[in-house]
Amino acid sequence: MNRVSLLGCAAEPLGSYLKALAVLRLVAEQEDPEARGWWGRDGWFCLKSKLDEDGLVEFLETRYRPTPILAPWNGGSGFYPKDRKAGIDAISSSTDGRFELYRRAIELARQIPEVSAGKGDAKDEDRRRKCIQLACRNSMPDEFIDWLDAAIGISVEGERFFPPILGTGGNDGRLDYTNNFMERVAQLLLAPGELTRPLLRNSLFGDATTAFEDGAVGQYDPGRAGGFNQGEEVETKEIPANPWNFVLTLEGAVAWAAGLYRRQGVAYRSFLCSPFTVKTLAVGYGSASAEDSAKARAEIWAPLWERPASYGELRALLREGRAAVDGKPARNGLEFAEAACMLGVDRGITGFVRYNLLMRRGKSYIALPAGRFSVRTDERSEADLIRQLGVVLEEANWRLKAGTKDEPPWYGSMRRQVEEAMYECLLRGGGDWLKDVAAATGRFMRAILLSGRADRFATRLGREWIGNLKGHPEARIAAALAGMWHTAAGEFRDHLDRNHKRFAWTGSRLEERMARVLERRILSGGTQENGYHPLGSRYRILPEDAILFLEKTLDDELIEDLLFAFTLVEWKGSQPEMQRQRQEVEVWPVYAVLKHLFLGCSVKVDGVDIEIPADLNVLSLLRAGNVERAAEIATRKLKNKNLAAPKAEYRAGFDGMRLAAAVLIPAYYTAALSKFVVQEKKQ
Repeated sequence: MNRVSLLGCAAEPLGSYLKALAVLRLVAEQEDPEARGWWGRDGWFCLKSKLDEDGLVEFLETRYRPTPILAPWNGGSGFYPKDRKAGIDAISSSTDGRFELYRRAIELARQIPEVSAGKGDAKDEDRRRKCIQLACRNSMPDEFIDWLDAAIGISVEGERFFPPILGTGGNDGRLDYTNNFMERVAQLLLAPGELTRPLLRNSLFGDATTAFEDGAVGQYDPGRAGGFNQGEEVETKEIPANPWNFVLTLEGAVAWAAGLYRRQGVAYRSFLCSPFTVKTLAVGYGSASAEDSAKARAEIWAPLWERPASYGELRALLREGRAAVDGKPARNGLEFAEAACMLGVDRGITGFVRYNLLMRRGKSYIALPAGRFSVRTDERSEADLIRQLGVVLEEANWRLKAGTKDEPPWYGSMRRQVEEAMYECLLRGGGDWLKDVAAATGRFMRAILLSGRADRFATRLGREWIGNLKGHPEARIAAALAGMWHTAAGEFRDHLDRNHKRFAWTGSRLEERMARVLERRILSGGTQENGYHPLGSRYRILPEDAILFLEKTLDDELIEDLLFAFTLVEWKGSQPEMQRQRQEVEVWPVYAVLKHLFLGCSVKVDGVDIEIPADLNVLSLLRAGNVERAAEIATRKLKNKNLAAPKAEYRAGFDGMRLAAAVLIPAYYTAALSKFVVQEKKQ
């Protein structure tokens, strides 16, 4: 057995990927049933068979029997008077044994009444095409049926479906793939010249050649489709291409989809009747726009595998070609990425190349490579979190009436930002990417809550979101705020909802908005109940995190984004969680003294619980910037409880509004706070 590296058959672009499938299929079916193929780690396709490099070239040049690729239902296919006929006439009149099946298929197609009668009026065209396709299925040889299954599916009710990989039944707009295939295969095999072999070696092994020629490539190789800046001129209509590439691409498309309809019964939409094909989601590539989701054909996720596999194994994989999330087929690119992370794909696959079939250059389509996605052998915790968020987005769709005239103008772009972050997180993994997802979700929720169109979401996020982000001090502060809940004061979300009577999120800076909330919660009153205080929380930080906030070393925008995101977390029923992320930070005495008035819990001294009530006067002074006077009142309040604060003057250098915001953040009562206040000895 010989191992051959096909350096001309890389996983990108799509045409090159399909060439690799074509080589494995043709060698296995026509030359060596024991042939095996796989994707090397260097990105090239590898073939193991009885053929070496020269043997593979000789086989394709002299013994390869082309698949009878025809589309007699299409105008431009070569079967009608005004069509180009160079290819079909050359094949029909040839005596080459390799084209015997092709000639027979052409003759059978010409005998179909609807073909011989020619095209009718536009109203009758759809019926005529269905009749031709059904007649082809009933009368054509099995080799043609493989092509027919790849190009068109026909349900028992007569409804037709078109796998996106072959356009709309073997054509892309005015470009008929089948007629172009016949012209090129006839040129290469029936009238070979001295350049045929160099072109073949270029197609298979990437050998250099100057024999390229003009010719359409369709959606399979965007770089050779022409257009602005695609060549030496400002606008190049067509870039020279290798005819062998087109021939092998079409043969590979047959391998991709053949037989799938017979397996699935065509009870699906067209994009689900093609292996690993889902609805387009416009995220994950630079030119993504909202229009892409509506106008694109589909997404194709081409699998990569590193274990040698036979064509029979590949065919079985492609027939099963689907990914699942919670037992349900993935519907779009984001769900497919979730499935890949959660091992909801066939084993043996090491990764995918994602292709988006997008409308570009007018109404033409291109298969845009949109990145590679590696399949991990271990389950990623972030995949479970992304799945939770996906359910939230589904609920947001119907609550905000997405897709209707009542949809808010900002909704589509904000949602796409969340989906983009979700996709990048699944693609790359890690806490920083998950942080970006949470931040995008927070901006989405802020737009909802502050727009006055909010409903309370029934879907909630799990506490695992907090655990996975606890390494970020901004996330810890946001969680401590979002976890505030009390019967009288309400939950923190109430202060963020413009429609709620407790709404208080006003002001030009984060610290102003937080100070407003602190005032609202104090005014709401209420005492400690069930272990919770109006200023308490189910999640608390260490005082050192509050000092980082006071020093302005944290990202205020990120804190606010995460705060809005964490309003989706299910907090009720949870016990207080003490976060001990130690920081090399010294707690400010002024913060420690003031925080005692806004602890959200009692202070235990010598086994006795001492509760110090919050003071609105202190808050007002802080908001006015009079830190010195606020500290004096706080010191006196502590003295009234037989607690003594160190004598110090706080004349300048402190941002009063920032201090007011900092004392709102629920913190764990550690020695870092208690050391500044001692119990006075009774006289």
